[in-house]
Amino acid sequence: MIGSLATTRLIAAVTLRRLVRGRALWVGGIVAAMPIAFAALLHERQARATMNITDVTAFETLVLAVLPALFVASSIGEEIEDRTTTYLWSRPIPRWAVLVGKLVGLVPVVIALVLPSWFLALQAGARMTPSAASFGAFAVGAFALSLVAATIATLVPKHGMALMICYMLFFDLPVGALPGSLQELSVTHHVRVIADMLDRTAESAGLAALGCILIGGLWLAIGLVRVRRLEA
Repeated sequence: MIGSLATTRLIAAVTLRRLVRGRALWVGGIVAAMPIAFAALLHERQARATMNITDVTAFETLVLAVLPALFVASSIGEEIEDRTTTYLWSRPIPRWAVLVGKLVGLVPVVIALVLPSWFLALQAGARMTPSAASFGAFAVGAFALSLVAATIATLVPKHGMALMICYMLFFDLPVGALPGSLQELSVTHHVRVIADMLDRTAESAGLAALGCILIGGLWLAIGLVRVRRLEA
């Protein structure tokens, strides 16, 4: 167990070091800044704060479609495709530690970009401070979608980032907008419920948080099985 935890920490540290030295962090910062600029523009053109909140929320949700793909899917996919992980997987360490280490290093970065983006966007668009529930909603959503992105990258390493964005644009976001029980399959739907954007009860918000965790956990389980079967 000690060896596994040490490997996880090492992978996380190396991942962060490589991220800081690369361009992805700058690109992610630009993506996170887009809702702020969009909200500021809306504030100049619209007088009603409620309209701004709705539009800003929709734009911020799109950030959730991009950042996990940009950081998590691309990083894991590139290392598998380039066989960077071959050496690690040939060592006497569990493969799950490599995947989890990448997540430990990258998920906080995704959350650290999403939350300030949401705060500043709502300030710029509606001159409002986001609720604690909305912060929690976007944090849980970013976490769950990062797990989805990691697994998609293990399944199709070469096109992990593109497929993650397609998954969000053509499945998660559309399904979340549908009426009925199919909504429960959408992380972005649960995000809106947790943030009280759909006027639900506290109990519903708790169930929505559980829904996010279950969706992300299911995808992660698939990813862990997948990395065990990848060739070293």
